[in-house]
Amino acid sequence: MDSIITQPMLFPESPEAQIARLDSEILNLLLGHSGGPLGLPMADDEKKVLRTIRYARGLANAITIAEIREKTDYDVRVVKKCVRALRMNYRLPIGSSKHGTDGGYFLMITGEDRAIWVKDVLDQVRAELAVLHAAAGQQATLELLGQLQIEVRS
Repeated sequence: MDSIITQPMLFPESPEAQIARLDSEILNLLLGHSGGPLGLPMADDEKKVLRTIRYARGLANAITIAEIREKTDYDVRVVKKCVRALRMNYRLPIGSSKHGTDGGYFLMITGEDRAIWVKDVLDQVRAELAVLHAAAGQQATLELLGQLQIEVRS
């Protein structure tokens, strides 16, 4: 899976071009235009969270959830719900990391940003599978993995 996500494109977009394209897309969403694969308008809470993440470009510039909470007055649950919606509904490349002072949310600009985020997601999945295996056993874990493979292929 890592190789698919981090595989270079035939004509890769420069970081500058990607930032310009992403800025334009974000601005349109913040101005109330519909976007994403479903052509949805963005909710006000999602706009507020996006405004705080907008200039956090790359892992080195990640904004912590505490900073987002401070700027939005939203609790952690609402911030996470909004970030999920921004990722899923609008396909915005928002990464996250839990690594020390570099942790937080950020716009993924480079392949390295994406690789770091993918590694964190895979680490979380592996940790949850270990818990499932310990609590429910090998058979339940294998059944879940089989179900996930079917869902990914669909």
